[in-house]
Amino acid sequence: MSATQCYMCDATATSVEHVPPRCLFPEQKDLPSGVDLRKQLITVPSCDVHNTSKSKDDEYLLYALSMNIPNNPTASNHFATKILRAIQRNPSVIKKFTEKQIPVKVEDTQTGEIHETLALQVDRQRLESALMMIGRALYFHHFKTRWNGSVSAYPNFLLALTEPNARELNEPVEKMAALAEEFFLNQPCHGENQDVFSYQVAAGQSPVETIMLLRFYEGSRVTLLFRNGG
Repeated sequence: MSATQCYMCDATATSVEHVPPRCLFPEQKDLPSGVDLRKQLITVPSCDVHNTSKSKDDEYLLYALSMNIPNNPTASNHFATKILRAIQRNPSVIKKFTEKQIPVKVEDTQTGEIHETLALQVDRQRLESALMMIGRALYFHHFKTRWNGSVSAYPNFLLALTEPNARELNEPVEKMAALAEEFFLNQPCHGENQDVFSYQVAAGQSPVETIMLLRFYEGSRVTLLFRNGG
């Protein structure tokens, strides 16, 4: 396949797309002197449709990822600087998250620490769609060819907090997360700015050809399954 073709379709590439979106990476003005978290960002060739048309989903993805409690201080600082500026300019996106906020207490299963926070409503379909697009772009970057099968995204950080059967609903999510961590334990991490993003790749078993584990701000982790067929 020609390198000038879009990573998603047969159209001729007219630009490059950052993977994951560039907005996830803090600008130098918001970082300590000498720190650069935008060096050697991953890019793939893209047509206009598959690049500019998803800018609103990129912003939604940024908000959904950055507000996750287990994230590192890089995410907290990014939220307190760039994201708050964006909210002040256009509060419509954050309003979608906070329309049905519910105060909750969450226990960190690793430290036992209790966090008082808010349970927010997430458009899961929109979030997973954005993550699947990232998966296809990373596949193109990593293997130098387009993936034509299906991609399934499992955000390991999305947990039920307010439902009466929350523990039951969260069990398969937590199990998937634990299996992914174990599966990728000895696999190399890719990505130049791992405080913001890194990924791991491993071969699967039919019909799952490839598995990826994505890490955003270290604490927001996503498992991607690449299956043959539609």
